Amino acid sequence: MSLDHTRHTVVFVGAGPGDPELVTRKGWRLIGRADIVLYDALLDVEGFRQAAPLARWINVGKRLGRVSTAQSFITKSLVNLARRGCRVVRLKGGDPAIFGRLTEEIDACRAANIDVEIVPGVTAASASAAELGISLTQREVSRSVTFLTPRTSNSGALSEDWVPSALSSDTTILYMASAALPSVAQRLISDGKNPQTLVALVESASRDGKRVVMPLSQCLNGSWIHDGGPVTVVIGDVVRGAVGIRAPLNPLDSPLVKVGV
Repeated sequence: MSLDHTRHTVVFVGAGPGDPELVTRKGWRLIGRADIVLYDALLDVEGFRQAAPLARWINVGKRLGRVSTAQSFITKSLVNLARRGCRVVRLKGGDPAIFGRLTEEIDACRAANIDVEIVPGVTAASASAAELGISLTQREVSRSVTFLTPRTSNSGALSEDWVPSALSSDTTILYMASAALPSVAQRLISDGKNPQTLVALVESASRDGKRVVMPLSQCLNGSWIHDGGPVTVVIGDVVRGAVGIRAPLNPLDSPLVKVGV
């Protein structure tokens, strides 16, 4: 979409899963034009700053269970800064349109008669699959992929409406689910998921972090401890092809971990 850049505009750029080298050329170019960048948590901020070293960088990140920036502050800041004539980039982790609260922010801009441009990014599911060396749609194994979060958007509490989608999909990707993994596994198994279904846990996709493969049944004990980075949970038979990690087939086996893949 071609925008009239004489009007007030906010550009939403998908930063990808954290590694600056995974941002698109268009995204990098538009960051370079910014006066102000409002960025999410968990990015390699110093790496991204190289695109716009003279811009003002404002951390508006959110972390579950930690003090986070209020969504109302973010939307008001976008509108106010754009109205002042600033070239504003909203740098959002992953792809802006996937669990990124994009709608609230673009609605606020449009209500204020501010144009928006959206630049897609690499979502954590794609980055995790690349690091595991698997295809999420492996031929004759997976004809469907579902991106889910078991958490509600407002309170962060677990909901129940995600379960049917997870059970009906060949490959399921869970976002923002690692802290509740035992409860998630219990619900899936109790509703008929095979306990030996393989699960891959990828922490900080595209950056250093733990990589674990285990049967779904082992997720019940809550023994896996990550280092604080965002975790992508990949569930399904496609995980059998994970490169460099022998997937344990016996649910009594210990989970296998690779650090800094």
